[in-house]
Amino acid sequence: MSDKETIRPVACGYGLLGLCCDSCLHGPCRRSPFDDAAGGGPCWEDGNWIVANHLMERVALESLRAMAAYRDSVEPASDFLSPKGAFPFFHSGEAPVGSWMATLLDAMPRLPARREPEAILTDALRLSAMALAVEALARESTGTATAETDLALPDPPSPILLLVSDEDGIRDDGREARETQETQERLMNRIDRACRKAAGIYRLPHAALLPAFARRVYAKWGLPVSMTGCIAVVCSSSMIRGLGALALGFSLVSLPGYPIQGSPLVEKYLTRDLKSRFGHAYLAVPPREDPCEAIIRSLTA
Repeated sequence: MSDKETIRPVACGYGLLGLCCDSCLHGPCRRSPFDDAAGGGPCWEDGNWIVANHLMERVALESLRAMAAYRDSVEPASDFLSPKGAFPFFHSGEAPVGSWMATLLDAMPRLPARREPEAILTDALRLSAMALAVEALARESTGTATAETDLALPDPPSPILLLVSDEDGIRDDGREARETQETQERLMNRIDRACRKAAGIYRLPHAALLPAFARRVYAKWGLPVSMTGCIAVVCSSSMIRGLGALALGFSLVSLPGYPIQGSPLVEKYLTRDLKSRFGHAYLAVPPREDPCEAIIRSLTA
């Protein structure tokens, strides 16, 4: 007789690639990564749009849930992400103006219009940064944020690795078990030990502290974190926390990783285009690679 506690469901291969779409009533549709560029399914959208749209839908859903929890702090979110020099990606191009809710509504396409995947990704990143700003405002009202980010930075600038847990954040689906949290904590401890010779290690108990840490780096070194080689390892089931860190200028390792491998365009945008334009990127860790090795390679590159 099998022990139900040890049974783990087999992950959907299409879902892991980001190629499982349920955006309309004709779905869910699964698109093979080997299909041609013409697209597939009733809408004929290609894999690039499906993967990017999946990320946006996740960010939009998490944003709505977070808005319900932090409704009193929603309006001033964009004002909290200043000065502009500290957050170059967030303020690049047409930076969002107004409230988090207005930015979310503007990010939703007017049917039947379809937007380019790059535009979808940019909005998803900015929305995620505003989500972190709202959570940061809520923490500052309790007086804990300043003490938690009052960390001594080295002089001159040197590589930094931030280990960010998600102990008291909004649970996006309520399914995180104690066993999973303990496994993630062991992994974070192993990353800490493996990377100590390559970078200064800082631990933050919540991703909402990242905006304050970025401002502290800017005040100390006169540089945005994107130009310092700072990497944030964000251990969270919430996508807005990891993407928010990326939008703030931190290179990102997310645990678990994001389903983007089904789109070469989305993967290129997050892992290479951001790097070439702003100096930071998403570090996609292959399934069979030790994340410690990937992080050390990035820190010493």
